[in-house]
Amino acid sequence: MRDEAPHVPRWALIAAGSLMIGTIALAAVARINHAGGHPVNWKADAVAVVFRQQAQDAITVTTGAGAPIATIAPTQDAFLRTTMRTMLQARAREGQPRTAPFLLIPQRGGALLLDDPLTGRKIFLQAFGPSNQAQFSALLQPKRSL
Repeated sequence: MRDEAPHVPRWALIAAGSLMIGTIALAAVARINHAGGHPVNWKADAVAVVFRQQAQDAITVTTGAGAPIATIAPTQDAFLRTTMRTMLQARAREGQPRTAPFLLIPQRGGALLLDDPLTGRKIFLQAFGPSNQAQFSALLQPKRSL
């Protein structure tokens, strides 16, 4: 029995190293060029929104200044409700206030970004499909009641 370490051909090590370096380089270029349609000016068109739980589980949505945007009934917009519950739980874990505004930021191509400036969490809503993103996009329209 031999006590030698297994032999890996030199060409295989060079190929694996090249693949890793190439992957890192492509990711860096994509990030620098903002691939995927996410523009550089994150907050230029941002809309500040505040979510508040009301009686019988309704949610009211207001602007950062307190102007009403929407009232969401308990049985409507499940994706919006779940997303905001998750974002508010993250704030609670970090000791941040629940009543501070979130930012809805329109992106190129109709995409929408939900940004929590207090925790630094960002959600590209387009990733969850057009119907789920539409629940947040509707908040950029005039006041509605569901």
